[in-house]
Amino acid sequence: MKIAVIGAGSMGCMLGGYLKEGGADVILTVRRKELMDALNEKGLTVKMYEEDNNSVLNIPVTAVTDLSDVGVMDALLLMVKGPDTKAAMEGAKPLIGENTKVITLQNGIGNTDIIKEFVPEDRIYYGCLNMSATMDSPGVISGGLFGENNIFMGSITRDEEQRKFGEEVCSIFKKGGITACYTDDIDTEVWYKLLMNVAVNASCGLVRLRGGEAGEDQQFMLLAMDMVKEAIAVAGAMGIKLDLGYFMANILPTARKSSGKHYPSMAHDMMITKSQTEIDFINGAIERLGAEKGIPTPVNTTISRLVRVIQNNYKRQYVQKTGQKASFNIEIKEKYCKGCGYCVKYCPKDVIELDDGRDRIAKVKDSGICVGCLNCATICPEGAITITKE
Repeated sequence: MKIAVIGAGSMGCMLGGYLKEGGADVILTVRRKELMDALNEKGLTVKMYEEDNNSVLNIPVTAVTDLSDVGVMDALLLMVKGPDTKAAMEGAKPLIGENTKVITLQNGIGNTDIIKEFVPEDRIYYGCLNMSATMDSPGVISGGLFGENNIFMGSITRDEEQRKFGEEVCSIFKKGGITACYTDDIDTEVWYKLLMNVAVNASCGLVRLRGGEAGEDQQFMLLAMDMVKEAIAVAGAMGIKLDLGYFMANILPTARKSSGKHYPSMAHDMMITKSQTEIDFINGAIERLGAEKGIPTPVNTTISRLVRVIQNNYKRQYVQKTGQKASFNIEIKEKYCKGCGYCVKYCPKDVIELDDGRDRIAKVKDSGICVGCLNCATICPEGAITITKE
């Protein structure tokens, strides 16, 4: 099966790698030439977290930035962020033939409505993931798997043809090394995953905490549960029955174990890359659907509005002036540092560098020019950096 991963960032690369391991003919479509070159020259490296037995996969892959010569594919796996879905589908038109299927495993809900503008409903498949992924450096992914099933997949049209294709894709994933299943009850699985994103994705960005840190605060958890209860009420009005007790006992603890030490994607968007978020596909989707069904969603609406204000005003937000004299202590825990270089890349004052040794450990070059912006501590995937004011 010929599959193009549209939007091969950290998660897209990871999924593409497993498809390749399972026997599919995979093309990874990426934006950056640096990433394309690394993938084509060195292949894809997927390192699992310690709780997943610290396994490492090295997978030869093919990556492109230009889709004009790729040709028609059997399937597209869409992994861009929600705000980029329409543009991604426009750009992928040369890959779509009369039988090409489109699979979306993106965050949130609402992407299938956009995909319908490009292909018929009977060729659209959607689902959710119990996985996490971080790109440590170009072509090197650290990933985590959680839950009994890593991929849930279903389709809009639920006939035998759709089941056959869906089960074939899931079989490829299984051969590649992860669990996947096709189900007619896909909306229940997608909405349970949505509850997780509703609870922590935007809210962690607003309070500037990792998922595990936020979960230790009682006030944060009360806020999260208010949003989850609203989402469950909206789902119920749509005929989707969700159980709060099941979510709290089964889904939340498992996700916290595997992803609690990281910033959710929307927090990363708001704090580091200053990019458009998926708010309208997560909390904003609850706001929109609640209005359609006559279900009040005051907490999700407030959170959505706050995130929209932030993303509409990145250039106007407060930044500490470099003229203000303050001293900061920078502590880097070397045993946790992976040498990914994110702290170096995102430091506005060139305070940190990577040493020249084999492990490329981050070290402080000049703490005297640190302005205390916290970019390095925020972006570090391992939480290895602590900044304190003297």
